[in-house]
Amino acid sequence: MALVLVVTGAVTAVQLARSATTVQHLGDPFAAIPAADRPTAAPSAPSAPASPMNILVIGSDSRASDGDTDDWTRGGQRSDVLAVLHLSADRTNAQFISIPRDSWVPVPGYGTTKINAAYSYGGAPLAVHTVEQLTGLRIDHVVAIDFVGFAHITDALGGVDICVPQTVTDGIGTVPAGCSTMTGEQALEYVRQRKTLPSGDFDRMHRQQNWIRAVLKGVAGKGLLQDPIRAASVVREVAAWVRTDDGLGDTQLVSLAWDMRGLQRDKVAFLTAPLANPATGREGSASVVYLDQAAGAPLWASLKDDDAATWLAQNPAAALGDTVR
Repeated sequence: MALVLVVTGAVTAVQLARSATTVQHLGDPFAAIPAADRPTAAPSAPSAPASPMNILVIGSDSRASDGDTDDWTRGGQRSDVLAVLHLSADRTNAQFISIPRDSWVPVPGYGTTKINAAYSYGGAPLAVHTVEQLTGLRIDHVVAIDFVGFAHITDALGGVDICVPQTVTDGIGTVPAGCSTMTGEQALEYVRQRKTLPSGDFDRMHRQQNWIRAVLKGVAGKGLLQDPIRAASVVREVAAWVRTDDGLGDTQLVSLAWDMRGLQRDKVAFLTAPLANPATGREGSASVVYLDQAAGAPLWASLKDDDAATWLAQNPAAALGDTVR
């Protein structure tokens, strides 16, 4: 009887997703990348219920979205957020690895430059190509969001609970100390501040991760993914404010959300691509961030092998802490 209820609920969720297509699409960002340049996908264990999945998350600095997410134009947007979300084959754990926007890396066709230039010069295809070459991971899907979409997603989920250790004021606004349920606009101020934070862009990146962690906690706490019909509803609300590759539509998003319904917040690790020492410097007039490729190689390899637990056990201090500035 339980099996029948679950199957019936899952079918209902898929039908709901099909009944109202909301997600905007980026096209096929993989078609333009030479096949010889793409990493091979990691093999899945025969007993695994699914394959490991790598999703490139792009946060654009565009503010033009009004519900019909604006199309990318060359030089029109940069990727203020760039991260790889790895979902394990058994869907019991996930890793979110941020790549600093000023990382000084090779961008195919453009030499070595800041990684956020890849999205500006060539949209999602060049961003994927750059990240695949940097990490050795094969990207399966792309999800992009801009500032307006970020705020709407926060509000669609009823706000997010975030604690701030001390009041921070800058030209963007004031984020007061204490714990509160932030609205979309408040959360947007929280994740955009950087100039008055001690570690600048790095602290802002940690705040972005903290927002995602708060969203996951809120979704789990409200049981939004336990009921397939509610899961479909949540996916539709969120999907209205993001863009995905053509292979990741409403139906696939609902199915993925349902697969991840049992994921516990403590099984999601928030990391940063390993940094060199010193981590910052200048290239010409540009302030840049240097990555430690030697230190990063084991991390990317562990994700490719779908065995992040081993790397995390060896590098426990690398994960985002409980307190974020």
